Amino acid sequence: MLLSPEQFAKLTEYASYSSHKLPDMLQWFTPNGMLHKYLYDDGQTLDFDGFTHFLNVYFGADLPSDLTQQLFLSFAYPPGVQQQRSSFLSVVQNVFNIDEGIGNFEKQNIYESDNKLQQVNEERRPSIFEKTFHNVKSVLTTSSATQYLSDGRYKDNNNINIDNALSRRIPLKPLVCYLALLEVAPPEEKLQFVFHVYDSDDNGYLDSTEIECIIEQMMNVARYQQWDTIELEPILRKMMQDIDYDKNGIVSLEEWIRGGLTTIPLLVLLGIDLEMKEDGSHIWKLRHFSKPTYCHVCCSLLVGWGGKQGLACALCKYTVHERCVLQAKNNCIHTYTAYPKQDMKMSHHWSDSNNTGKCNKCKVTVGIFQGKKCRWCNVLLHDSCINEWIVECDLGPLSYHVLPPINIIPSFLDTNKTETTPGTLLQTTTPSGNKRPLLVLINPKSGGRQGERIFRKFQYLLNPRQVYNLTKHPPDVGLKLFKGIKNCNVLVAGGDGTVGWVLEAMDKMNYTNENRPPVAVLPLGTGNDLARCLKWGGGYENESLTDILLNIEKATHIYMDRWQITIEPTKKGEKQDPQPYNIINNYFSIGVDASIAHRFHMMREKYPEKFNSRMRNKLWYFELGTTETLQNTYKNLNEQIDILCDGDTIDIGDGPNLEGLALLNIPSIYGGSNMWGTAKKKLSLWKNTSLFSPINGNSTNLHSKVQDIGDKLIEVVGLESIMQISQIKAGVKTARRLAQCGTVVIQTHKSFPMQIDGEPWLQKACILQITHKNQVPMLVGKCGKKHFNFKFFRRKSVDSNCSR
Repeated sequence: MLLSPEQFAKLTEYASYSSHKLPDMLQWFTPNGMLHKYLYDDGQTLDFDGFTHFLNVYFGADLPSDLTQQLFLSFAYPPGVQQQRSSFLSVVQNVFNIDEGIGNFEKQNIYESDNKLQQVNEERRPSIFEKTFHNVKSVLTTSSATQYLSDGRYKDNNNINIDNALSRRIPLKPLVCYLALLEVAPPEEKLQFVFHVYDSDDNGYLDSTEIECIIEQMMNVARYQQWDTIELEPILRKMMQDIDYDKNGIVSLEEWIRGGLTTIPLLVLLGIDLEMKEDGSHIWKLRHFSKPTYCHVCCSLLVGWGGKQGLACALCKYTVHERCVLQAKNNCIHTYTAYPKQDMKMSHHWSDSNNTGKCNKCKVTVGIFQGKKCRWCNVLLHDSCINEWIVECDLGPLSYHVLPPINIIPSFLDTNKTETTPGTLLQTTTPSGNKRPLLVLINPKSGGRQGERIFRKFQYLLNPRQVYNLTKHPPDVGLKLFKGIKNCNVLVAGGDGTVGWVLEAMDKMNYTNENRPPVAVLPLGTGNDLARCLKWGGGYENESLTDILLNIEKATHIYMDRWQITIEPTKKGEKQDPQPYNIINNYFSIGVDASIAHRFHMMREKYPEKFNSRMRNKLWYFELGTTETLQNTYKNLNEQIDILCDGDTIDIGDGPNLEGLALLNIPSIYGGSNMWGTAKKKLSLWKNTSLFSPINGNSTNLHSKVQDIGDKLIEVVGLESIMQISQIKAGVKTARRLAQCGTVVIQTHKSFPMQIDGEPWLQKACILQITHKNQVPMLVGKCGKKHFNFKFFRRKSVDSNCSR
């Protein structure tokens, strides 16, 4: 395949957002399916139009044209190639039969006698995969018709028209298998799926030609990872031979699954995720190394074309060659204690040091494999110095956050436990000393692929049992494990929406005010107003995670208000958009700004490929804002909305005309803008007093009111126009202050766009009631990130308002 590494990463990102699964998609190719019309008469090939439509349906978005074209060309083959005898539709039926489980495959009557199988193999025509990959090499390599350049363009070496290549048909089976490798699924399911798709003659076995195609697929994945395949190829061939346990030259499904689950490079290069199933087992990941690194098995240097390379355990950094992985010791860290004893002490986890460093005891350089390093405290010692070192491990500089394995035990061993949580096999106890173990909840879909990268880093820095991927485990899984710890903290890595999700899950845990853990935020993606307010910055910029953890250790506790919003439609039974949230953490708005957000949201869902960069998103907002300015849709807002604050009516028609309303719980909105503004001791003579008009006679000093996220009051402001919002974002103006109150009731008389914490929807005429829900503990960073622009001091004032 000739996708560049960047295109391969982009395709993987699209797959992570897809809501479709390939087994479901295969049903659409049956005679009554919506995609059957795109299959040719042979039942197994697609043209470029059918290929494009299939990808758009599967990914739920229109892929960039260059990516679609490049992917199609990688599967294309010349017209007239002899077609495979079996129909693709028969494979579809075969794939759906896998739901009965591995043990039921014997019932499919695919195990015939050796003589009959030999006859079938003699009669079968050449595999379509063999022809496909052969033509990928002969037609689409750099010495052939087209060459893929580093800047994403095609170079036409033989003056062959690309349009002619796009007029060809491609086989559907390799495409389906290729996309299946991008999906997240258990290893057993992926292995079954790969077997059925590569079993091109549907005889229930993989012959030498089909195995060759699997090897080619793994080699392609290695190339995408920028790996040297010269050393890798013979290793893979040897491993594929070892999977054939009975040495009869063919691989059955049972052999494939049994061997596949124990052949680490096969799982890694087939794109199958390896999860922590057995405590003490390694989790292997492909790695490039920036400095000389040696194999823990053969003790030789890891070297390959383009740099050092090998397999490294994500949990303990145990490193091996691909050829040595089967001889690797199963000596990874233990993340919990299976048989706890009274007054247990934390022990070191020593492993041979495969690079140089200074001995923590004698301060002399430790040579390669001349000492040992502890995975938990990172202490490096000579072999001769270990006996002189402290036996108990102190867990190193991050001990404040680490949950020791001795404090995680099987739940059935606790004889004093009065209640059990269904589905939980482990429970925790409170560590001794002044420590606050950190529960890390990561949304890998936030901020591109940042979440996936920091997930593995946190697994190494902390106990892996402390780190959770929210796409695989909801927040309550980790919260239930940590509920037995009296003092702990929670770190949410994601956007404001992820923080709201976690806070809502914590509401359901029935914490008391005293034992509810405070939450810190590692902001991923854009916006992140709550993280800005709490001094965690506007986005993660590859800072040291160790420094972030040390900052959390020094963080201070505050309480943040949260608000309940209930909506009662005026007319019952009308169909309308669902309300995204019923709790306000940051802000709620209605009118002009919500209109732009709603239109932006609708366009991004329809054309996600047009919203793949921050600059492009800003340009879209500018265009939508310009359109809204010209249309002036909400110029008579006061005629369509009634608002009461603490029971007092607010006359929003008194003063400059308003086009929107916003209710603010925090001082940051629109990615760092302060709508309420800072407190004024007195108004300048030139300042228009109507900007701070009171709501009643008792509130004559509204202009001097200070915004505080923990005062059980919510701020209500009016927005005059898109132009004013632009001035607010630029930091040169604030919104019109309307009220600071404890309850708000709003009645709308027509449909309005609304948004809660950045999630927009279209709401028909209704009555909204906003009341105080609760206060939750949050962590404020010791120091905010620096902002190298003229708004530095203004943003600083925002932070000061937040942390009061």
